[in-house]
Amino acid sequence: MECTLEQSGAVGVLKIAGDLTVITSGALKSALMNSLEKVDHLVLDLEGVGEVDLSCLQLLCSAHRTSARLNKQLTVANSRPEAFRQAVAAAGYGRHIGCSFDTYRNCIWLGGNG
Repeated sequence: MECTLEQSGAVGVLKIAGDLTVITSGALKSALMNSLEKVDHLVLDLEGVGEVDLSCLQLLCSAHRTSARLNKQLTVANSRPEAFRQAVAAAGYGRHIGCSFDTYRNCIWLGGNG
C-alpha cells in the first residue's frame, strides 16, 4: 500500500493505492493520523485501492470519528473502486444517515454502498 498526501492550504488529498487489509492497517492508520494532523479537511482518494477487508473499513470509520472529535472533516472522493464498494456492502456498513459523530453530515458510508 502507498499513501501520498497532496496539500493545498487547509485541505489535503490522501491518495491511497494498493490493498487495504489487516497487513497494511498499521501503515494506513499512520498515514491517516499524520494527514489529519496537517489539514482541517482530509479527502481520501481511493481510486487506486485493490482488495479491502473489514479491519481497514473499521479503521476508516475510526478516523472519521477522530476527525469529528478534532473538529475536522474527513471525506471520500466520489470515485470508489468496485472492491471498496463490495467490501462496504458485505460488511453492512452502508448507511442512509450518519452516526451521532457525523457533525458535518459527511459520513463516509452514506448512500448504502460506500
